[in-house]
Amino acid sequence: MSRVFKPETELSDKKTPRPSSSTFAQLSGRIARSDRDAFRELFEELHPALLRFAWRYTRDADTSRDIVQDAFVKVWEKRETLDPSKSILGFMYTVVRNRALNLARDSHYTNSVDADEVIIEDVPSPDEQADFAVLEEKVSEWIESLPKRRREAFKLSRFEGLTHAEIAEVMNLTPRTVNTHLMLALRDLRGKLKAFRKDPQVI
Repeated sequence: MSRVFKPETELSDKKTPRPSSSTFAQLSGRIARSDRDAFRELFEELHPALLRFAWRYTRDADTSRDIVQDAFVKVWEKRETLDPSKSILGFMYTVVRNRALNLARDSHYTNSVDADEVIIEDVPSPDEQADFAVLEEKVSEWIESLPKRRREAFKLSRFEGLTHAEIAEVMNLTPRTVNTHLMLALRDLRGKLKAFRKDPQVI
């Protein structure tokens, strides 16, 4: 199923719903004690999101599956060293990201987003409804036109639902820097959306 992108919500300060940090901390603690049921729960909870995340880098289904599988294997192999006080979510995304980037450097893969990955819903005005396909394409273009680090932080926040601290861990940045990237990304995208609504021919 395609990822749904809603201008009114994705460009707001709301986050994608997901289990709480305490839930992941509990799973991490149980996995550290070799609890296979907890590991299975983690897999079922994160596998779809991590697969989608890897796909954004590799553009290849089989490669994405291999990357995500390797990430889960690494978690299980290092289970006894897991620290419940640290985000296992951030750890998983970091492993997938680093592996995908390493492969991307040695191959033809890119992290561009296909037009059919972004679907616009709940467009409020009749004019925007008439220009549905155009707005869909524009939003995809606007996201991809963001500076690289800003774009990555935005996707991790809005598409993957990571917290600022988790994004900071994945991208090796400070939470304050992540916050700055997200604020600037939202400013840029909101500005383009506002301009588009005034005159679709301008942007």
